[in-house]
Amino acid sequence: MKKIIQITLFLFVTFSIANGQTRLQVKEIKSKNYYTHIPTQLEFPKSIFSDFQRKNIHSFDKENKNISVTYEKNVNGEKTTFSLYLYPAGDAYEGRLREEYQNSIQSVAAMQNKGLYATQFAMRHVGAKYVCNGFKTIFTDEQKDLSQLTIFESGTWFYKLRITTNRSDTAFMLSLEKEILQKFDPTSLTDLNQLNEKISVYFSKLAFGDSLLLGSVMGSAFRKIDWVMENVKENERATGFPDLYLNLHVEGLKAFMEFQHRVTTTKSEFTENYLKELQLISDADFLPEFVMEQFEMILIIPENMPDKYDEYLKWKIGNNISINLSQKFYVLSFDVKE
Repeated sequence: MKKIIQITLFLFVTFSIANGQTRLQVKEIKSKNYYTHIPTQLEFPKSIFSDFQRKNIHSFDKENKNISVTYEKNVNGEKTTFSLYLYPAGDAYEGRLREEYQNSIQSVAAMQNKGLYATQFAMRHVGAKYVCNGFKTIFTDEQKDLSQLTIFESGTWFYKLRITTNRSDTAFMLSLEKEILQKFDPTSLTDLNQLNEKISVYFSKLAFGDSLLLGSVMGSAFRKIDWVMENVKENERATGFPDLYLNLHVEGLKAFMEFQHRVTTTKSEFTENYLKELQLISDADFLPEFVMEQFEMILIIPENMPDKYDEYLKWKIGNNISINLSQKFYVLSFDVKE
């Protein structure tokens, strides 16, 4: 198979989300009837789904690219609100969706003055042309009120949906979410600014520590590229780098370990210890569980995977593991087409 790849051999520092110029204060947009979000051409009527009324429209940047639209229904004491957030996401780099989801969860938690119980899982939205990956959390508070946060990446855009209701009815909330996704399809944003079909590789300064480390890092990156091209269809790759797949990271770690057995070359104490710890985890057959812990379960986990997570946590107590996958040697990315 011919690799579709673009290698960039320079230091990466951070990837930033291209949200435009941020406002010092949030601006409320006034609209009497339909409001059209010009960058995406999504239209938001004054009322929707029979009994939801548009409550407000907020802009978070000077170009009105980063917006939220909120609808509310309040009937006989039953109150339900949903807000749709649309904002630019920039290049589809590895870890983009996970980072945005984690930041959003932290924001929700910071706004709450009461305890929350949460259940999270991966989402997959199939449109007419594209497939979007996402992640969702359903919250229950001490009063049994329900809320949820769902984020999809769709090419160069993030699509975030927030629903809150005082109805203790999960089926109602899921039904409403389905209606919203049908009305405002996240996959429709994918064609607005397309991503490059070539995968760019950005190596960090850390990767050049010694010859063995660099070879291991490159082997890991190329194995991930092969995995993506062989296991993820083009219409899904177009919406973002498929970083949520657990098997992607497991294969990358396996390739990282393989290079040391093919060559005899210089290595630092850091590299030697890193490989020893990784091999220790692998020999115990806990690579998937290690990745799950490192990424806080924000992953697409195969349905037929054996449940050994508690066993891994017990094993870890007796083994000193210092590897941290947030310490990146490289980042893969589908960059925005120029």
